[in-house]
Amino acid sequence: MMAIELGTVTRPWNGYTWEEFLAGTAASGYSCIGTTQLNKEWVVADSIPLDLIRQRRADVEAAGLFASTCWGSVPVDGGPEKAEATLRGFIDATAEFGAQYLLSCGTKRGPSEDLYFDTMAACCDYAADKGVMLTLKPHGGITDSGADLIYALDRIDHENFGIYYDAGNVMHYKGLNPVNELRILADYVVGMCVKDSLGMLEGVNILPGTGVVDWDGVFGELLDAGFDGPLVVECLGGETLDEVNANARATHDWLVEMTS
Repeated sequence: MMAIELGTVTRPWNGYTWEEFLAGTAASGYSCIGTTQLNKEWVVADSIPLDLIRQRRADVEAAGLFASTCWGSVPVDGGPEKAEATLRGFIDATAEFGAQYLLSCGTKRGPSEDLYFDTMAACCDYAADKGVMLTLKPHGGITDSGADLIYALDRIDHENFGIYYDAGNVMHYKGLNPVNELRILADYVVGMCVKDSLGMLEGVNILPGTGVVDWDGVFGELLDAGFDGPLVVECLGGETLDEVNANARATHDWLVEMTS
C-alpha cells in the first residue's frame, strides 16, 4: 500500500465559498488540500497579504486538514527579473501557508520556454531553503508528453524539482496514453492531480474513474515506482454543492480502493 495522502483542490468548489470547500473536503474524509484559484481569485499567491495567508492556513488546520500543494505562476512576458521575483513571491506565500509543493503548469512552446526553465532552475535553492519543492505538471505546451517532462527534469537539473503528474491532462491536450507517458516518469513523480478525461479536448470536469483514463495502469506504475506523495483531486463534476460534495466522498472512497 502506498504511503499517500488524499486531498482536494479548490477548483471543484468554484461558485462556492472557501469555508464550503474546507467543510466539504473534511467531511469527505480527505486529509489535505491544494489551492489554485477560487471564484477567479488566487487563494495563495505572491499578491495575497501574508496575514490573510496565515488566516487561511489557520482555517485549514481548524478544519482538521493540512496544506499540501499550491498552484503558482511564472510570468514569461516581462523579462527575467519579473519572472524570478514573481516565482519567489509564490514560494514565500506557499511556505507561509505551510504547503510542501509549489505547482507550475509550464508555458507555451517557443522563445519563452528558455526563460521559464532558467527561472525555475534559479529558484530551486531558494525554495528548498523555505521548505518548498518546485514541481511541474502536464498542461500542454512544453509539458505535452513524458519525454517533454524528462527534458524539463534535465534542463532544471535540481533535486528540489519534481513532476506532479496529471493523467487527465496528458489525455486531454494531445490524446496520449497516460500510462505509456508515465512509464519513463514514474520515478520522478512526487505528487499527482487526480483528473479524468472524456478524450482529447473533450472535457475533464467529470467524476474520476468514469472517463477514458486507465487508472489501474496509472496506479500500477506509481506503485511499482514506490510513489508516496499526495493525490489531490482537481475535478469532480457536479452541478450543485451537494453533488460536488457527494462526488468528493465517492472519489475519496474510490482512491482508497485504488491505492490499497
